[in-house]
Amino acid sequence: MEVGGFSRKKTSKNTIFLNILFLVYFRENNSSNTKNLKELDLNVFPKIDRTGWENLAQKQLKGANPLHELSWKNDGGLDLERYYDESDLIELTYLSDFFTDLKPHRWKLYQRIASEDIKEANREALEALMGGCDGIIFDLTNSNKTDDLLKNIDEQICDLSFINNSLDSLPTKSVLFTDSNCIFEKKPHTSPITQLVELISSLESETFVHRKAFVDFFLEIASVRALRYLLNQKSMEVHIHTQIPKHESEEHQWFLNTTAGLASILGGSHSIDLTTHIGDSRISRNTGNLIREESGIKEYTDQCGGSYYIEVLTDKIIKEVVEKLK
Repeated sequence: MEVGGFSRKKTSKNTIFLNILFLVYFRENNSSNTKNLKELDLNVFPKIDRTGWENLAQKQLKGANPLHELSWKNDGGLDLERYYDESDLIELTYLSDFFTDLKPHRWKLYQRIASEDIKEANREALEALMGGCDGIIFDLTNSNKTDDLLKNIDEQICDLSFINNSLDSLPTKSVLFTDSNCIFEKKPHTSPITQLVELISSLESETFVHRKAFVDFFLEIASVRALRYLLNQKSMEVHIHTQIPKHESEEHQWFLNTTAGLASILGGSHSIDLTTHIGDSRISRNTGNLIREESGIKEYTDQCGGSYYIEVLTDKIIKEVVEKLK
């Protein structure tokens, strides 16, 4: 993350959340001050470049080399620096060229249903669709009555996906992904390198990818961006679905689930489904609705393009995945 020229290894998530709340409050309650803000002269702050930062950092470190002393690894195991600026983007124009040419797409919110009771699965699906979901992912192993499962569900206005399918037949119009046309992440990964290598190397004629999100906000954004670029390089038009798994932390899981979902959308996932720690489908569903309605991000247009840190992170992931795939 870039703060005053620094990319920090660990940032207080509570601090980020409070900053967001402050910005929302300020926007809603201090619109009269907007003119004054526009009149602020930001040129009073001294400009700094990499050399200037290194000199200041070296002074603070009492002569030690800041590039060595302050380098760090993120949660994905990638080697990173503490400072990035516009000079780091000079060799990364290929990313801006690619993402600028992409057409925006409307991302979708799905709910995963794993009930073995066919009537209960139908009830949950109807509740989810009426609660704002764009589609359902049925994860059913013991059910085989398609008519009962889809009773009162209008297949023409929602997306339906079936995994671990044991149904007697599938609807013909609205099926999104199934076991036969989707590549699933075989095991949870802590590194985007291993995750993307597994997914891309497994793709043949499939048109869907099912992956799990990373908790690290910026790592998740960069990972999805890298996946989109790499799929395009292989001339593959693939729908990226991201599952936001429940986080092990009961104390912070609400916040982390929300930020992971937001990061996945900012990266460019075509659809997401969320799972909360206590398994409350209503809360999971409303978390997705919150991201869509409160963030204002209803269509993906590469909102994070141009961020020094995210562009460098995306580039690092792409290059390491390409090297592994050779």
